[in-house]
Amino acid sequence: MRRRRWGSAIAGAAVVAAGLVACGDPGPSGGDEAAAGGGAAATAPITFQVKAEPEEAAVYRSLVTAYQGSGGGDVEMIPVGRKDHLTRLSTAFASGDAPDVFLINYREYAPFVQRGAVEPIGPMLTENGMNRSDYYEEPLKAFTYEGDLQCMPQNISSLVVYWNTKLFAAAGVEAPKPGWTWDQFASAAASLTKGAVKGVGIDPSITRMAPLIWSRGGTVVDDTAKPTRTTLHEPGARAALQEVVDLIASGSTPSKEQMAAQGLEEQFMTGKIAMFMSSRVEVPALREQKGLEFDVAGLPSLGQPASVLHSDAYCIAAGSPNKEAAAKFIAYAVGQQGQTVTALGGRTVPSLRSVATSPAFLSPDRAPASSQVFLDAIPHLQHTPVTPVWPEVEDIMGTQLQRAFEDRVPLDEVISEIRSQADPLLAKGS
Repeated sequence: MRRRRWGSAIAGAAVVAAGLVACGDPGPSGGDEAAAGGGAAATAPITFQVKAEPEEAAVYRSLVTAYQGSGGGDVEMIPVGRKDHLTRLSTAFASGDAPDVFLINYREYAPFVQRGAVEPIGPMLTENGMNRSDYYEEPLKAFTYEGDLQCMPQNISSLVVYWNTKLFAAAGVEAPKPGWTWDQFASAAASLTKGAVKGVGIDPSITRMAPLIWSRGGTVVDDTAKPTRTTLHEPGARAALQEVVDLIASGSTPSKEQMAAQGLEEQFMTGKIAMFMSSRVEVPALREQKGLEFDVAGLPSLGQPASVLHSDAYCIAAGSPNKEAAAKFIAYAVGQQGQTVTALGGRTVPSLRSVATSPAFLSPDRAPASSQVFLDAIPHLQHTPVTPVWPEVEDIMGTQLQRAFEDRVPLDEVISEIRSQADPLLAKGS
């Protein structure tokens, strides 16, 4: 299991944040000072639910501490494990006990908007001094639904390849270079597969497969804005998936039993796999793993550069009695000081341009040294559909792709099953 040691790095982030507050460092367009103002509404206690494992939760505790230390009101943080977050959130809304603020991925928020559970945040953040042009546009677009900015994104992460620098050196494999191809990636995985070590771990989720499909010239659905059917059976998408199936069949990935026994993150931490693909979310835990030396590289290309947006945003519950205080906290969290705290903790690729290009994020003396890779991917980012039925469609795709990857079920059979289960949902949802 993952080892839980996260004190030193997060404590350092909190110290820096305290220094920012003491120096009165202003946020973009003055937003931080407005967010932390001392009026009665600013001191109203709010609840804040965040999907976070312990290492990530420590980053957000530092954020809350910095906010409260800057004169902000009381915040009660509710950390929930990744697997339980949506269930806990849905239950809280159903029982009338929803958190004032919650953090959610763009792939998952549309059902809450459809149910009227989210208060559109755009006007409230404008009142608190937020200037939209200070932020990357890609995540803002992903969190704009029915014409309104529903939630405020904290990050603009992308999918990257995490690689173990010690294992690469021991195997005599050259470090990944910008623009590397899928063939080079597969060759490296084969060379790194020695003894108990596998070259790469492959997650069967569509968020991992989508950028490979796009790189090969394929699509995941017929229309990202208004999807009515899946398109994994079409030539570009199928060819990309076949490349993954072939890599798995080569023996360069963990077995089904190894996957069931331990997650890819833990296998990477303990040196059982040399590479895996994920977003920035892994960094806090990886930094705290004793003896692990790692870096990140861009995704291998199957034709044209492509990556997939990974972004979470702060949302305000429509029924919250503390909307003004919630908006002030969020304005702080996405402002200069708040995003500096979460960037220093390693959790985010800041959505605020000035922090994303600052030493708080890019500093090469903290792993991963090649954080610029995340920013280099921005021009090639695409996102999966934002529609209320998408979480269910995504689950169907993941379950079926797992059959192809781990159980060796023929790819065409799996794709056919995806079409039969997912296409009616998309057609109905559209």
